Amino acid sequence: MIEIANPFIFFKYGIFQKAIVASLLSGILCSIVGVYVYLRKMTFIGAGLAHIAFAGISFGLLVGYFPMLWGFIFTLLAAIMVWFFSYRGKLTADSTVGILFATSMGLAVFLLSISGKYRAEALSYLFGSPLTVNCIDIVFLFLTCVLLLILVVYYYRDIYLTIFSEEIAKASGISTEKITFVATFFISVAVVSAMKAVGALLVFSLIVVPPAAAYEIAESFTGMILFSVLFASFSVVLGLFFSFFFNVPSGSMITFVAFAVFVLSYIKKWRSL
Repeated sequence: MIEIANPFIFFKYGIFQKAIVASLLSGILCSIVGVYVYLRKMTFIGAGLAHIAFAGISFGLLVGYFPMLWGFIFTLLAAIMVWFFSYRGKLTADSTVGILFATSMGLAVFLLSISGKYRAEALSYLFGSPLTVNCIDIVFLFLTCVLLLILVVYYYRDIYLTIFSEEIAKASGISTEKITFVATFFISVAVVSAMKAVGALLVFSLIVVPPAAAYEIAESFTGMILFSVLFASFSVVLGLFFSFFFNVPSGSMITFVAFAVFVLSYIKKWRSL
């Protein structure tokens, strides 16, 4: 534990301010797409796409060009395959993600074994490195959040019906395949965008835990989105504070706080029954 008179002294430094903003934007991004993932019962896709992106980033570091771009390419190809086999093939989304997850992890381990000097940098994308983010990363995360919010507002009715009644959505003339593809595509974008700040492992946590907590107390779809964003933001800020104060990894503290929020939400729902 760091002995300091003022526990908020960290927030005076630019490097910590950037870490907080980037992690906060990552939490907002993941928590919004996480609502769709949770309600469609596709929670494994978060872990799968995060590790597929990690394999792509490892490949990019090995060849020496644009690791984040390679992470996005790998993840986008995986998202297309998930969508294609779900609608055109006989595999479920979870089955497709499971196959790609296993393959990508094998590829990532192989690439790490031959990456040499790039191994430490590759692992930073797995566990997150919020203190290394720059202004470009923050701007990209912000623009991604804005674009996601625009899409959610524009396709709100289509998304709602696709989640809760796909038959009614089709009868209403909504292309559920299109909505599913757009959603899967944006999950991929969210995963890759957030990886540098919070890491592949925490991306999965932020996609699943805040929406799960929000589901316990929200009374509407909009309410679930708002609570999910609120819980993710609270978990990120408090988790980073504990991380800086006790000098422990940020990912673990954010996950612990998010889990505590979920437990409290579950208890609140249980006591109200």
